[in-house]
Amino acid sequence: MSIKISEDYNLPDSEMLRSGNSYKGLMVWVPENLMVVVGKGSDPEEELLAENILLDRIPVIRRGTGGCAVVLSPEMAVVSLILENDPDKKQNEYFRQFVGVITNAFKKMGVENIEMKGISDIAINGLKVAGSSIFRSKDYVFFHSIINIAGNTRAMERYLKFPPRQPDYRLNRSHRDFVTSLKEQGYEIDIHEFEENLKSEWLLHFR
Repeated sequence: MSIKISEDYNLPDSEMLRSGNSYKGLMVWVPENLMVVVGKGSDPEEELLAENILLDRIPVIRRGTGGCAVVLSPEMAVVSLILENDPDKKQNEYFRQFVGVITNAFKKMGVENIEMKGISDIAINGLKVAGSSIFRSKDYVFFHSIINIAGNTRAMERYLKFPPRQPDYRLNRSHRDFVTSLKEQGYEIDIHEFEENLKSEWLLHFR
């Protein structure tokens, strides 16, 4: 049972990814509908529950960054960041910098126990609240992070298999036991306030 995957990544940050967007900037956007997005090197047979995706007619798009398949929904927010590439900087340094900007923005809003986990996840109290991926060319570095603002895990359980790769802190936990949302952790997040804090942190670190 095969799924038709769109190779035309046309989400709001697509132009940023394709053109480099002058190599510096940020964007915060909210998905308009439920969809599945697979990573650049994802194997759909390994990562997706095809029968459910086909039954529910869920669109599947391939992105140009790494990592495993994810679900996007209007209860999530995506942070997209871009910088001119420093060839001497290691990938994990970029992940630390970008994730740090996001976690600091949430800390300004009173979010506690939020930290980077694994290679590029963001967690609260040991539960994943955001996953991130990166694309790096010789000219620029593009990063985006999918933050679960208020969504539950039902769509993940219905459309995504247990991932073929997992960070150590996952400990073989199911989507339901591993993923949380800011709302579930007791935080009502105003996206516009978050975006303003993010811009402030961005200018502080990447002026």
